[in-house]
Amino acid sequence: LYGEVVDIHVDDRIRPHRMEVMYHLIDSHPSLWRERSATTAELVGFLHNVNYEARNMNEVCMFSRSERNGVATRSVWPVQWLDWTKRRLGLMALSLVLGILAACGEMLRSQGDLVWSLVGLVHGLCYAAIAFMFVLLLELGMRWLSREDDAQATYRISFRHNFRGWGVLFLIIVLCWMPYVIALYPGVMWYDTSNQLLQWNHLPNLFTDGQLTDHHPIADTAIFGLFVQFGNLIGSGDLGIFLYTMIQTVVTASAMAYCLLYMRRIGASHRLCMAALAFVSLFPIFPMYSSPMVKDSLFLPIMVLFGVQCVEIVRSRGEVLRRTSFWGTLIGLALALSLTKKTGMYIAILVCLLLVAVTRRGLRRRLIVVVAAVAAVMMIMLPKVVFPLADVAPGGKQEMLSIPFQQSARLLRYYGDAILKEQRDAIERVLGEDVAQRYAVTSADAVKGYVWDSEKDRYLLPYAKAWLQGLAEHPLTYVEAFLGMESAWLALPNAGDEHVGDLLMPVYAQGTNHSFFEGHEQLGLTASDTTMASRVEHLIDWAERTPVGMMLFSRAIWTTWMTAFVVYECLRRRRHDGWLRLLGVTPLVVSYCFLWISPVSGSIESMRYMVPQVYIMPLAFAVLAVRSMGTATTQPAGIQAVDTKEVVAS
Repeated sequence: LYGEVVDIHVDDRIRPHRMEVMYHLIDSHPSLWRERSATTAELVGFLHNVNYEARNMNEVCMFSRSERNGVATRSVWPVQWLDWTKRRLGLMALSLVLGILAACGEMLRSQGDLVWSLVGLVHGLCYAAIAFMFVLLLELGMRWLSREDDAQATYRISFRHNFRGWGVLFLIIVLCWMPYVIALYPGVMWYDTSNQLLQWNHLPNLFTDGQLTDHHPIADTAIFGLFVQFGNLIGSGDLGIFLYTMIQTVVTASAMAYCLLYMRRIGASHRLCMAALAFVSLFPIFPMYSSPMVKDSLFLPIMVLFGVQCVEIVRSRGEVLRRTSFWGTLIGLALALSLTKKTGMYIAILVCLLLVAVTRRGLRRRLIVVVAAVAAVMMIMLPKVVFPLADVAPGGKQEMLSIPFQQSARLLRYYGDAILKEQRDAIERVLGEDVAQRYAVTSADAVKGYVWDSEKDRYLLPYAKAWLQGLAEHPLTYVEAFLGMESAWLALPNAGDEHVGDLLMPVYAQGTNHSFFEGHEQLGLTASDTTMASRVEHLIDWAERTPVGMMLFSRAIWTTWMTAFVVYECLRRRRHDGWLRLLGVTPLVVSYCFLWISPVSGSIESMRYMVPQVYIMPLAFAVLAVRSMGTATTQPAGIQAVDTKEVVAS
């Protein structure tokens, strides 16, 4: 049997009678999957990829079990269709779910509630068909990108895992990003950053009268404040922002170059790596969100490197944790994730806990140490020791309670006269008497506010009882309130939508004018000409609103649909190493899950929540494309391992 497989691999084609041999081996000898020898593991892995291709790809013809004169005969087309349909039931179910969710998001945005009609049902079925074709086209694209490399070919960009290989990729990425950085001189600053800078200089801001607060990560506030202070020493605060922009661009480009090298090292094909390089270099979301002075720009390169570490842990079954340098780097990255973004702590903890499942017993304690270190720093050391000493006010409770607050606001908006007075009073003590008028379907900002009054803490318990009572009486209202907030992760953009920009991936360049907030003069910031920045922003927005751009820049596609595709492809291989691949993409999946606690999904501010999905997607596709998730395998492969042209032609 091994000799037969070698012949197939050398000839690079599948013959019908050889396919029957492989089917018989895989179907009749499940014990082979439990073998531990390297030779058997290599053979079984190769056979699985051949079987995966032959059974699941549309281009491969299915052959019946009956034989004539020792040669398998081709099944008639109804049998082929039924067999293919059985193997695609999972995709059909997934497509139907995505279609229904897209229709729900569209209904909530257009009419404000979930009232199904014939038009809504048709839209849902159309979206389901689009989702089905979307997955099939991605599979075909991955198949083409993941073809075996020619052993005799030479490449100008070789992706060799050394300093020179990294330097080439780094220069390409930086050269492609640098026009954006120059056009956006002296650097983009977001609204949240202005409040952080005011706090750092003890000036009145949206949250306090000058006191530092943990509403935004204090580490980000300190870094931004120090750069502006240094800029004032050398000329102006604007120079400090531009210096930060340059350094942040270089750091992010370095992280992405390293990620591309790692993709090649684990076995991704040269073609796939080149496509990823082109994507990172040319897709405008990368430079536009890598350079601004905003807390998420600090988080992005850390998230990419953390994702690389997680894939390496899965591939080595945790053996790489024996290296103290790797273990220390993992702890540092996990802490950096937690310090630069509020949800980073939960992402780091959950991912490390999930990776325990694939780590050998003697090394699991090292992952537990990572979790303990993050929890100790973020839950004990900072709030109990550092913040009191530095007079840092804690962040408000309104952010973590935005979902129940939004649900209560909708309850009062539509059923305020029908609920009990005690229930209504409990809600209004926390949210205010005018909360029903402040309710908006797609955003909880007006309901929750930006500052928390500690006097309301004593009303939270009665409010919790009122919330539970509302859930029991009006569950659909709560579902509508929740999905309305997160509708941009579900609904697809269409030209007829007046607010189609909320479903796309807009960029923000107007922040090059650093005088947009009160108190900028005291920070050493001045007004700047935004003509060039406006042109860049309008050009990208125009490209996004074209028919092709609406698909390429859809929030729902880059969040829900892409994540669903990655998970689906991992689960299709669950008989082989699909669960390992799924663990390898846990940073992507966990990060996506935290999108669903966002107080808003359709604003320019919420774009920052979803950008990590875009940055880590090339690594996730590499995890899908490699032949094996073991450290010994470095030969590129793909969703299919062999070519089937001969079978199709026959």
